[in-house]
Amino acid sequence: MTHRAWRILVASFVFAALAAASSMIYANAVARESEHRWCGIVTTLDDTYRDTPPQSPTGKQIADELDKLRIEFDCPTDR
Repeated sequence: MTHRAWRILVASFVFAALAAASSMIYANAVARESEHRWCGIVTTLDDTYRDTPPQSPTGKQIADELDKLRIEFDCPTDR
């Protein structure tokens, strides 16, 4: 393989790596933005369940899951 061919091959790999990295960064940013759009409803429901804890097992499970979502989505916590 000639020197020029190696340079083209290396440049192709570098470009492919940069394209893959930028795609992952973009996808993560879009996912984070999508999660933050849910913060309003998650926070409202979680606050409601904290103020008036549910009594049924299903209600408690929903409250626990909302708390986990609030943490996972990095929603603001006033408490």
